[in-house]
Amino acid sequence: MAELHHRWLGRALRLQLAVATAGFTAFCALAVMGMRFDFGLQLAVLLAGIVLVGFPHGAFDHLVARPVLLPRLGPLWWLPFLLGYLGLAGLVWLGWMIAPATTLALFLVGSVLHFGLGDTEDGLLPGRVPRLLGIVTYGALPILLPIALHPAEAAPVLAAIAGWDPAVMQRVLSSAVWLLPAWAVAFGWIISVAWRERQSVSERIATAAGFVLLPPVLAFGLYFGLGHSVRHVLRLGAWRNEAQPKVAARWVATVMLPAGAVCAAGLVGLAWFDDDTTTGLLAPAFRIIAALTLPHMIVTSWLEPAPLDSGPTPGERPTAARG
Repeated sequence: MAELHHRWLGRALRLQLAVATAGFTAFCALAVMGMRFDFGLQLAVLLAGIVLVGFPHGAFDHLVARPVLLPRLGPLWWLPFLLGYLGLAGLVWLGWMIAPATTLALFLVGSVLHFGLGDTEDGLLPGRVPRLLGIVTYGALPILLPIALHPAEAAPVLAAIAGWDPAVMQRVLSSAVWLLPAWAVAFGWIISVAWRERQSVSERIATAAGFVLLPPVLAFGLYFGLGHSVRHVLRLGAWRNEAQPKVAARWVATVMLPAGAVCAAGLVGLAWFDDDTTTGLLAPAFRIIAALTLPHMIVTSWLEPAPLDSGPTPGERPTAARG
């Protein structure tokens, strides 16, 4: 892997990549040996990822926005931030109400960009690969593969989100298989370049294998819980304090634990109102995630790592942000 930005972030990301590789490899090995994964297990993995790191990793957005907006808007910076954040989320939620199919398509495209941006930072993309190609290729991995390779299993969830008939949704998703050859060529080339540049490719290969061999809900749960969200949390910790990982970890925990508790309570509430797991839990949960993803993507673009030469002291507020 290429040299990374922070004193401890590089080690932490290498550990994260190793854990994600091990997780995907273990489940893929079980799948190859013929094990069938109960939907309850798939759901448990997905919801654990959402509760522990998925939803909480977005709870830092106001902290990232503060050093950007405070110098420009003054002490009341939080008011336009809150109104803008909720306004964008509300706009997406309105889209679910009046044009769910279009909103779903936009959500999938936005997810490709969001995941791709996260998976190409901090030396995770070879230097010779054009950034846009890497973003689209890596970002399409957790979206295109489950749709194109497992349309029968992905269709009920996406149909519930979009308000479509599952059979119609399955036929639409099946057409995505024509995009796979172009994606496979791009992915294979990026992996070969990374290999020649002596970068680690095991996590990318294991993740791709997971989305090929595993049910979509399980594969996405592993990716979201062990990959995307964890990487973002580690970068946030380095942004907060690049020199002292224990201080960064305590700061991260104080934000994530309450957010995780709120998320767990919300999921219990969703399940309480509808016994059907797909329509009562997964569909509204993904709609909420989609509504929050748009403002989260904007705020995430403001995040900049701290400079290499010094990190903030334990009591110092982070100030590095893109403006």
